[in-house]
Amino acid sequence: MPDPASLAAEIVAVRWRADDGGFAVLVGVPEGGDEEFVLTGPIAHLHEGDSVDLTGTWREHPKFGRQLHVEQVKVGAPTSTDALTTLLESVKHVGPKGAEWLLERHGSEVLEIVDRDPGTRLREVPGIGKAKLAAAIASWQQQAGGRALRMLLAEHDVPAAVAARVHKALGGGALALLNEDPYALSKVDGIAFATADAVARALGTAADAPERIHAALTHVVRAAEQDGHCFLPRAELLPRAARLLELPVETVAAHVEDAEDLVLDGDRVLEARMDRTEHRLAERVRELSDAPPTLDVDVPDEPPEDGDAPPTATQWRAVQLATEHRLTILTGLPGTGKTATMRALVDLLVEQSRTVKLCAPTGKAARRLSEVTGAEATTIHRLLEYVPGEGFARDADDPLTGVDLLVVDEASMLDVRLATALVSAVGPRTHVLLVGDVDQLAPVGPGRVLEDLIASGTVPSTKLVEVFRQAARSLIIRAAHAIDRGELPPTQAGEDDIRDFFLIERDDPQRVFAEVVSLAIKRLPKHYELDPVSDLQVLVPMHKGPAGIDAFNETLRAELNPSGRDVKGTQFRLGDRIMQTRNNHERQFYNGEIGVIAANDPARGTLTIVGDDGRRITLDANEAGTLRLAYACSVHKMQGSQAPAIVIALARGHAPMLTRNLVYTAVTRSQQVCVVVAERGALPTALGRVDASRRNTRLVELVS
Repeated sequence: MPDPASLAAEIVAVRWRADDGGFAVLVGVPEGGDEEFVLTGPIAHLHEGDSVDLTGTWREHPKFGRQLHVEQVKVGAPTSTDALTTLLESVKHVGPKGAEWLLERHGSEVLEIVDRDPGTRLREVPGIGKAKLAAAIASWQQQAGGRALRMLLAEHDVPAAVAARVHKALGGGALALLNEDPYALSKVDGIAFATADAVARALGTAADAPERIHAALTHVVRAAEQDGHCFLPRAELLPRAARLLELPVETVAAHVEDAEDLVLDGDRVLEARMDRTEHRLAERVRELSDAPPTLDVDVPDEPPEDGDAPPTATQWRAVQLATEHRLTILTGLPGTGKTATMRALVDLLVEQSRTVKLCAPTGKAARRLSEVTGAEATTIHRLLEYVPGEGFARDADDPLTGVDLLVVDEASMLDVRLATALVSAVGPRTHVLLVGDVDQLAPVGPGRVLEDLIASGTVPSTKLVEVFRQAARSLIIRAAHAIDRGELPPTQAGEDDIRDFFLIERDDPQRVFAEVVSLAIKRLPKHYELDPVSDLQVLVPMHKGPAGIDAFNETLRAELNPSGRDVKGTQFRLGDRIMQTRNNHERQFYNGEIGVIAANDPARGTLTIVGDDGRRITLDANEAGTLRLAYACSVHKMQGSQAPAIVIALARGHAPMLTRNLVYTAVTRSQQVCVVVAERGALPTALGRVDASRRNTRLVELVS
């Protein structure tokens, strides 16, 4: 186990600092000592000369020896002559001689004296004339602002990782910005309202200040978006914000209508950006639904009868609708032929020289779509030419052209923002078919677009219900249908059935854990001749607990990759199964994609990942912060993906997440075999809950 530690020190050198301004390797000297030690962690906001109080853990690196991994840092004013000299030398045009002159002139109070009037004091420094003064002042103010910001954040016990993000996001002028807008901090990604509020209050913001109440109201609405809601009823918003602020509800209520970032729609409150997004989505849906068809193709009245699995009448009607309307929907449970219908539609258009493009929300889903249809497919982000930091290049002003039909698979994963971007970029002659399964988990982002469009009755929709004979032989398919009805899945197989689904019950979470580990590392890989690292996925509803994702990842890695060599600067080893947790558009490695770390090059600072699809992806070492161990992962992260073998762990402690949709989605991720290992009572709990919570959306009424 790592050794916890707390000590005071001075930063004396920077060995390495990540380009993203987060992770760094620094050298420190403890207070009262002279033996240098190495610090690592999210401390790139620290500089040579900083006096710091550190909290962290000592770790033994196999190559670089003993290091302190910093978790909390408090920054004080530099006091030693060496620290002050280092800081002064770093100011543009001051240099070593100027630093020596300033110290001799002003002594230990040099920073405070120059801070009060940098123009006058720096003009006095030998060698800084008129031509250099402006640059020297700007450099001093930038450094002073960063120094003051670090001290302010440290004073309020802001974790090192958060302080690094704030410093990177707001820069040296952050303190001035915070003085002008105390709640600018709450707009930084990953900064909790409580942190921003503590800093703002320290800067003198009153408890009942309008800007404080506005920031809390906006925070609560944004937090609701993270739970999938597009708005909050006023009756829910006000008490939540009042509890956050520790103010009477009446005081908060008096400021709702003048909050600039919020829109009131009757009793509903939402962010102005979300209001515009929902209205834009509804407007485009109505335009596409009302527009006449532009796809001039010959579609026979009856489905073709040739081929191994000719389309049914219902499937063929979906093909006809897609050619007769600019926007249509195809939905259905597993085994009902959604893929076969898409393939029939694509084949029909390609035979008549029409241009078809296929896309999906995730890279894994796009590649699977390409495999089953025989046509090229891409992610929605790539289709719309997403540029990090700028957004989508394709939009209403520069729509997709030369596309006769756009097929969007896994459309149940579309949240309102991505759906709006997609339909806004549809060209004037493009037909769109949305394909998905509304019984899967709702999108990670706000809204339930596919479900709402079907409920509106505005968009022509086809629901496939007939299960094909071959598919019906699979117990996985039959289990999925039973779960969708809220029934226990069948486990008894007939003579002609494919026994690819199993249900195992255990009495407590510890036995669930042991059974899943045994299945994952030995029994399933041996019986089905699978690679336990690359071919098998353990799915778990929650991260914490005795049968949580974190516990599974720790044990499964110890069993499956005990001797993998450590990858420098990361928590990973060569051979680890990992998952990307954010879209990396430059590397085309997207949120939810899984791979195995195959190699690393310390000299170049890179690591190589082999994806589940066989691609080799090279990442910079500083990009490893978006990776996570993935021997086990959440069902949400696996949505849109599949694996040959799926093992699902369900415990009663997972109750907050246990829903019918979650189990249904987990089971339908399996291609070859699925095993559910459940604590007694956990599966019935899940089957009895259609969804953990409702979603507040307006799309049905805006479209209708």
